[in-house]
Amino acid sequence: MSALSPPHGARRALLVAAGSGASLAGLGLLGGCASPRTAVAPELLQAAAATLPGTHQQDLRDPASGHTWRVWVQRPAGPAPATGHPVLYVLDGNAAFALAAQLARNDAARPPELRPDAAIVVGVGHPGDAVVHPAERQRDYTPPPLGDSAAAEAGGAQVLLDFIARELQPRIAQAFPVDAQRQTITGHSFGGLCVLHALFTRPAQFTRYAATSPSVWWNQGQVLQAAAQFAQTHATAPRAFQARLQLRVGGLEHAQAAATPARAAVQAERRLLERTEALARQLTALAWPELRVQMAVLPGLDHGGAMLPGLADALALAQQAR
Repeated sequence: MSALSPPHGARRALLVAAGSGASLAGLGLLGGCASPRTAVAPELLQAAAATLPGTHQQDLRDPASGHTWRVWVQRPAGPAPATGHPVLYVLDGNAAFALAAQLARNDAARPPELRPDAAIVVGVGHPGDAVVHPAERQRDYTPPPLGDSAAAEAGGAQVLLDFIARELQPRIAQAFPVDAQRQTITGHSFGGLCVLHALFTRPAQFTRYAATSPSVWWNQGQVLQAAAQFAQTHATAPRAFQARLQLRVGGLEHAQAAATPARAAVQAERRLLERTEALARQLTALAWPELRVQMAVLPGLDHGGAMLPGLADALALAQQAR
């Protein structure tokens, strides 16, 4: 790292294609290449690992916290706009970075008249080959309990966001011409919770926030209390930020749609669809010119299924004109 000095339906189709064709050895996507009826030549399995063109990866240790995060950077596949490149920071980089990076590359291959501004995609994840790191995700993406500080197992969202602000964002700005008014952070589930925490506690660190199926249920809906505190803190204009919030949630993320009684019980407890819609109404009712809220329910999708289209929409948000 230190050396680094469309229509929604179409985007979602491309994302599925990217997931099958864009793989990084570090994400463990090469396993199971052969179908049950097809033998794979031994020499193919001994060939060099696939890489994602234009991508760099490094594990960075945060001097302040001592934590180490894995960081991926996809160079913009196109010239810099006059205002600089938009930047998309993707949480859960082990699972989501390759998909977002391939989407950005696909955009660069579109006809010039349909091509959005070339985006820099930055993934933030954890060292190791696992797609998901449950303990580290809970540690890094959950807010500190109200009136308390981070613990070893949870509540470290501020620590992660400090790392991004202090170490990562300056490195990206040094390496590329970036558009300071198009800085987007996106996350799914616990990652979406972290995105909301960032908006409510440091609304000027980014200008665009994309939360897909955010875990608004966590700690008895603590983030909803944070939203109320955010509204109170910034009740009086002028407000020293300009932010866009994009909320996405699956249409099946409620108890009535669950396939099994156990899943229904979890969804009834979390009430993710209902709580996310309530949050959108709460924030929209503020009617602040400095905060634009856009909410969409993704029909026919459950919690896991919402991640892919939410990621595509997050990239589109990042690339929108000022």
